[in-house]
Amino acid sequence: MIMPTRMSTTQRALGAVAALVVSLGAAMPAPAQQVQFQFSQRETWVGSPSVLTITVKDADAISDPVLPKVDGLEFMLQPGRSTMSSMQFVNGAMTRDNSTTLTVLVTPVKAGVFSIPPISITVDGANHASQPTTISSVPSTTGDLLKVEVISEPTEAWIGQPVRAVLRIMVKPYRNSQHRVTLDEADMWQFIDAQRCEFGPFQNAMAELRQRGQRPMGHEELVGSSSYLTYEVSTAYIPSAPGIPSFGDIRVAWNYPARVDESRGFFGRPELSVSATKPISAVAATRDFVVRALPEEGRPASFSGAIGDFAINASAKPTRVGVGDPITLSLTVTDRGDGASLAQVQPPRLDTPELERDFRMPTAPLAGTVAGLTKSFTQTLRPVRQGVEQIPAIEFSWFDPTRGQYARARTAPIPIEVVASEHISTRSILAGSDAAPSAAPLEGAAGGLLANIAPSDAMVAGARWQFVSPAMLMSIGGLPAVIAAILFVKRRRDRLSSDMAYARARGARSGARRHLQAGDASAALTSFIADHANRPHGTLTRADVRAILRASGATDALAARIDAQLAIADTRRFAAAGSAPSARADADSIEAILDELGELRWADSRTPHRGDRP
Repeated sequence: MIMPTRMSTTQRALGAVAALVVSLGAAMPAPAQQVQFQFSQRETWVGSPSVLTITVKDADAISDPVLPKVDGLEFMLQPGRSTMSSMQFVNGAMTRDNSTTLTVLVTPVKAGVFSIPPISITVDGANHASQPTTISSVPSTTGDLLKVEVISEPTEAWIGQPVRAVLRIMVKPYRNSQHRVTLDEADMWQFIDAQRCEFGPFQNAMAELRQRGQRPMGHEELVGSSSYLTYEVSTAYIPSAPGIPSFGDIRVAWNYPARVDESRGFFGRPELSVSATKPISAVAATRDFVVRALPEEGRPASFSGAIGDFAINASAKPTRVGVGDPITLSLTVTDRGDGASLAQVQPPRLDTPELERDFRMPTAPLAGTVAGLTKSFTQTLRPVRQGVEQIPAIEFSWFDPTRGQYARARTAPIPIEVVASEHISTRSILAGSDAAPSAAPLEGAAGGLLANIAPSDAMVAGARWQFVSPAMLMSIGGLPAVIAAILFVKRRRDRLSSDMAYARARGARSGARRHLQAGDASAALTSFIADHANRPHGTLTRADVRAILRASGATDALAARIDAQLAIADTRRFAAAGSAPSARADADSIEAILDELGELRWADSRTPHRGDRP
């Protein structure tokens, strides 16, 4: 016979908890599935979306909505879903609430009234659909809400004279009389649509502000009888043609507030927020700015475009050399103004009869190095005959915009001593002759030192072969192959040192990959294009990129892919914090674009170096 056992205190407590859970489960109502469809607005503007939110409560499996096709409307399901969960006890009964929200942008691409058929979604195997509805759109008119202009300081300038160009963005502050609210300059700037903006030559200035977490400072001013908030961004500009200058396609876009609604905040206090906007845009006009052509009268033959007020000095070393030995000539141009134009100063002309009679030099353009108020150029000269006594005076000329006339200065002649060469020339080596070199003029070669770069072992390695004796070469097996290899390496080194466009194109891919490894897809693309088109880094706008690609034979599809990548980068730069895409660029996609870019006809779009000689 089995006797019953007494329950312990712990067992009785566990039983009570189990009973409570069962009773709560019985008291909790079964979840009721609910699907709600709601449009943010049914009247909008062309290009401004109406937002459809789909809220699903208490569901486990939710499909993507099936979006219809309507002529004149674009439907786009936004990535990501918003999920909220809550639980509460009321009179001993527990209730829970789980909701998931999906967002669809419905954007009119033309004006009109559009009928939207039911939009369906499957929830836990059951189909739910919205009611048929209509939305309307009208063209958005900018009117006098937004004005954009470019002015210059000074308002009159000569071609090549650096000026300060100022982009002025003027927008009317939004006012709502019902709620007695007026948005100030900080609030209004939040509604600029950076993705639709084209800032042209002001792009870099805008990017620098964004990188520092800043925006253009605004102030209120009266224009006619209307009050505007004016934002100003400036950049250095050098006009290149007479007349009213063109700054390219500068367009500013704004999502202008259209409605303000009142809601309750976290603590129940009333809060105002902008609930609707309309898209507006304006193209910049150039105001009160005229560029004058440089006069033809009195223009020196040595003039190469320098604008300002300058001085020039020259030095050379060594001053005692043999025929054909290199002399490093250093030229220093000093700006006696503010130094704003030094970056554009070209080197003094060295193709004068006096220099070319006694010296040979590379034909590659000199890059120059700017330090403070000076710009230095370095060139290699090789005397072609014994007895040359000096490096002749070198003339440098410029246009003085203050006096409106040309000016010039000359360096002092530099005494040198040229003696007979003790070296055997490369020409003699290749001919297999032991005879001393003749006194005939040397052939032009680009074997001198690179301008503005200190000599190194790597740079002069090719030159050492000029001084190897014929007996040493004859002791090497396969002399023809050795000579061919020497010539190939020398020609390639000479081209890399003398042809800057070729050198940049050779290194374009490695430079782009460095930007790509840093996560900057925009810099990777623009640097690659700038190197192949021989354009300065950091100066290409989206409009410039499109023009270069068109000239290089890029397909419309490739140009569109590149423009989309640059647009995403612009969005990251100018969008409010947290609102821009944060994903890193797809490296494989960018590499594929670089492969396609490498096949283009870059010679058709390449900009030659200023100062190239025919």
